[in-house]
Amino acid sequence: MTTVATDAADMAFSYLARNLIPLVVAPPGPLPRNRPRLRGLVRVGDERVRVALTVDPSTADGVAIEFPLIEGEEPLAAEAVVDFIRTVDVEDLVRAVGHRPQYDSHRNAVVDAGSVGFDAPRGESVTDLNLFALFSLLVHGGGFPWFEDVYTFAGFMLTGDGSCRCYVRVTGTGAVYGLDIPLRDTAGRPVSGYTSLPQELTPLIREKDLFRQPQVDDEDDYCEAVHDLAQWV
Repeated sequence: MTTVATDAADMAFSYLARNLIPLVVAPPGPLPRNRPRLRGLVRVGDERVRVALTVDPSTADGVAIEFPLIEGEEPLAAEAVVDFIRTVDVEDLVRAVGHRPQYDSHRNAVVDAGSVGFDAPRGESVTDLNLFALFSLLVHGGGFPWFEDVYTFAGFMLTGDGSCRCYVRVTGTGAVYGLDIPLRDTAGRPVSGYTSLPQELTPLIREKDLFRQPQVDDEDDYCEAVHDLAQWV
């Protein structure tokens, strides 16, 4: 892609990351009927992004909806994607999957966004999304964060009740790696205190200590290798 198109794709993905990730917090009690939970958000190369949804309480499988980050000369209408994801119906997902689905390495059936009814409207986004976008910019700033000279966030995927795989793209090489981060400690309690993780990852990646962490024997469509950071965290 050209530099302009790449910048537009980066902006679209950054918007999606800021606005979709809060949806990973499940509502209290069982999931509402026909309202799936956000399972993952992963950039696929430079030009596409997949948003994974699931109704499985263990988050072991789901449906990955693929969107183009660039439409002609324009970036993806990311605000419309967020609104669509919050309201998509499970029955529409089931129909789109069909009888011979294509799966990624995380047991997500991959479907094109158009097949589940997304038509990239460019009307006004809903008020709460506009407010969230504003508050997100006020709190976190615009664009990619300060550690972008070492790595950038490339997505995440819930891999079960106990772990989350975060994807990082090394700035100097463009290589993407998966980092398995525990969600629960050895006693089964939820892990908290991740606020310093972005800062601590910087020297781990810059000094190449990441490659000394245990490598997970797992095929993953979205990265070159996966490292287990359970002991490191």
